[in-house]
Amino acid sequence: MALAPPATRPPRIPAQQAAPTNTGVGIIEIHDVGMTFVTPSGKPLPVLEHINLTVAENEFLCILGASGSGKSTILRIMTGLLSPTLGTVSVDGKPLRGNNPYTAIVFQSFALLPWLTVEENIGLGLDALHAPRETIAEKVKHVIDRVGLEGFEEAYPKELSGGMKQRVGIARALVVAPRILCMDEPFSALDALTAENLRSEVLDLFHTNTATATDKSSSLTSVVMVTHSIDEAVEMASRIIVLDAHPGRIKAEFINPMPYPRDTRSQEYLDLSSRIHALITNTVLPFTEEQKTVSKTEIIPSANIEEILGLLGILASEGRLGVGDLAEAASRRFDETLQIVRAAELLSFAESPGQDVLVTPLGKEFVEADINDQKKLLNKQLRGLKTFQLLLDTLQQNEGEVPYEVLIEDYATRMPYEEPAQLLDTVIDWGRFAELIGYRPKEDIVYLDVGEPTSE
Repeated sequence: MALAPPATRPPRIPAQQAAPTNTGVGIIEIHDVGMTFVTPSGKPLPVLEHINLTVAENEFLCILGASGSGKSTILRIMTGLLSPTLGTVSVDGKPLRGNNPYTAIVFQSFALLPWLTVEENIGLGLDALHAPRETIAEKVKHVIDRVGLEGFEEAYPKELSGGMKQRVGIARALVVAPRILCMDEPFSALDALTAENLRSEVLDLFHTNTATATDKSSSLTSVVMVTHSIDEAVEMASRIIVLDAHPGRIKAEFINPMPYPRDTRSQEYLDLSSRIHALITNTVLPFTEEQKTVSKTEIIPSANIEEILGLLGILASEGRLGVGDLAEAASRRFDETLQIVRAAELLSFAESPGQDVLVTPLGKEFVEADINDQKKLLNKQLRGLKTFQLLLDTLQQNEGEVPYEVLIEDYATRMPYEEPAQLLDTVIDWGRFAELIGYRPKEDIVYLDVGEPTSE
């Protein structure tokens, strides 16, 4: 059971505080960087090309772009987690070798160790630096207070809500006193209200540090945040870099001088958002015009094919049932049953007029067919869903196979309020049954199944 987050505290950003302007002092300089990965088949996959970028003191920089534009790769290069294939990275004028000591990173997926408590997770970085126990305890206590985690020190990650887990991730980054806080889609796995609250608190932390030059408790001077959200970038950033995709290149740069807190209804805010949106839809996202005829991306309920078949079998036998009665017949919790019903409805195998659920003629045909005909029917239904159309397009554009982690990033971008790993696992389950896609777990690769559905 997730613990409830503390009561929302109002942002402490002073009214009409000026947006930070960089001082011209470059902390990180990326010069003509290129990055190429190699697919399991041995083919080169260019991800970045001719990236020139400076991160200066006293700025909030957002790197904005579509999935596949290399946003996260740039962040990993500037933190030293990846070495570029081409070009150079400098920190304070010196070539970067290994991890960047001036940076700390907050991940989208929280990346907490489940067997450690909140305070132990936060202190991991200091442990790695072999800091004294007393120093670790003091610094951990300080950041716990700053990010609102008081009372949760001894809690384990499984007890925390998504918002609280991300607070732990932010605290773990801050505890090592970085000059640059790097954030990789930090709010995309959170619900809208939690994300908005954390955005305000991150801005508060940033302004508190940049406005208090004499504060020795933290050396934070800048934030670099990767995002796919135009609104998020315009709300938070003092400078916005827009990336083109395949391979990633810097397409444009926008200076954002609007004072904080920003009025999302102001003409200046709307104008900047519109300019960025026009740029992205016209030049960054490929095949925009072709996709206008495709239906809105569906939410794929978490239910595997065996569960859907079992539910359809009950409906075919028992007839029309309410969800409560169906849950009892299936020996499932109500919420689990509702997910399976939604999945069957999405595939046009069931419908729920009023408060009841019944199998459709197509669903009856599906449940009564042999295994090979079931595969063919599901294959046809999946091809009609935008989620699977996008996946097939992605696979076809990448020689038929893509790493699992790349697809997770893609799904997190397209459906930021869904759990991307759970979503992708369900998509793989459905696609494998339909012999539409395949998955090689040893290589962690999702691939295009080009064969015809056959019995197993």
